[in-house]
Amino acid sequence: MKKHQIALREILYQNYEKRKKFLSQKSISEACGASIGTVNSVVKKLGDLGVIEKKPLGFRIRDVKKVLHYWAATRDLEKDVVYTAYSPDLPKTIEEKIPPEVAFTAYSGFRRRFGVTPTDYSKVYLYGDPNQIARIFRQKKKERNIYVLEQDARLKDLTSEGVVPLVQLYADLWQLPPPANRFLEELKQKLKPTKVKIGKITRK
Repeated sequence: MKKHQIALREILYQNYEKRKKFLSQKSISEACGASIGTVNSVVKKLGDLGVIEKKPLGFRIRDVKKVLHYWAATRDLEKDVVYTAYSPDLPKTIEEKIPPEVAFTAYSGFRRRFGVTPTDYSKVYLYGDPNQIARIFRQKKKERNIYVLEQDARLKDLTSEGVVPLVQLYADLWQLPPPANRFLEELKQKLKPTKVKIGKITRK
């Protein structure tokens, strides 16, 4: 992903999964490795959209769901695909053959995170080393059901038990055709943002 996308993910991760209400450009930059200039441009865009409240030392998110939808809608998952392959095996069997160093996303990530899926799926998406996956699954010109995405250094840090963070899972599913919509509906119920009551903000 591009650096501004990584910065957006960091902002969302800090709110949804670390429960942080107040964020600073410096803390986001240090956490994800994006430059201050990149983070400032992301914050400016969010300010223009009216979804954050700027402060002298940072900012608070007014509408984190809109930030998530903005990232999901502008993300380009296809550009992150670095290797594709095909296997006649069922998705679960494919997943069992994949090395533990990867980070599963989309359908496989949902199943590993929650133990169940709202419907069946036929494709496996993951972040990892394409050379490692190529040694297990070979490419086919016409058939593809395994998609390897480029894994950035920060995503490795955020991955837990072989699954990407929830905000990444949401953005990736958003980019996919049905049955991804069924998974998204379930995931919406599980994502709990850290809410801020604007009238009761402690000044910083």
